[in-house]
Amino acid sequence: MRKRLIWAALAVGLCASLAYAQTVVQSTLSGNETWNVGQGPGGPGGFITSNLIRNSSAIATKSGSGAATSTAAPGTLCWVGTAPTTWAVTLPSSPGDGTEVRLCTDTTLTTMVTVTAGSGDTLTTTFSSQTLTANASFPAWQYYRSTKIWYRVQ
Repeated sequence: MRKRLIWAALAVGLCASLAYAQTVVQSTLSGNETWNVGQGPGGPGGFITSNLIRNSSAIATKSGSGAATSTAAPGTLCWVGTAPTTWAVTLPSSPGDGTEVRLCTDTTLTTMVTVTAGSGDTLTTTFSSQTLTANASFPAWQYYRSTKIWYRVQ
């Protein structure tokens, strides 16, 4: 009797594991996939995204009306659609060394864009009440961690 119970439990366990062991296939990359990477057994590790693997950067879009605010992530932040009355962009807090942020728009934003650094960081030059021209002017900043400064690079 005891042997039968053990065999029955084993059979149920095997069937249950087969029911949950399904292959997941993704045919496209969104840029948000991450991998845990390391420098050999016991070495330091970290997470990287598919954007780094394919040497690209992330892009996010923002739209709306009235006074718009955005906290930028590394990569490109693009205004899409009807222009807001103002657009206040805050650069990321605690970014990694060399992090880049770029702004773009498909609608001309006339004297309404302001960019500020995240908490504890500074901008090399003030960017207040600026105009972004549709599909033409794409200001960008790059972060230098040792000085905690965002440098305007474009």
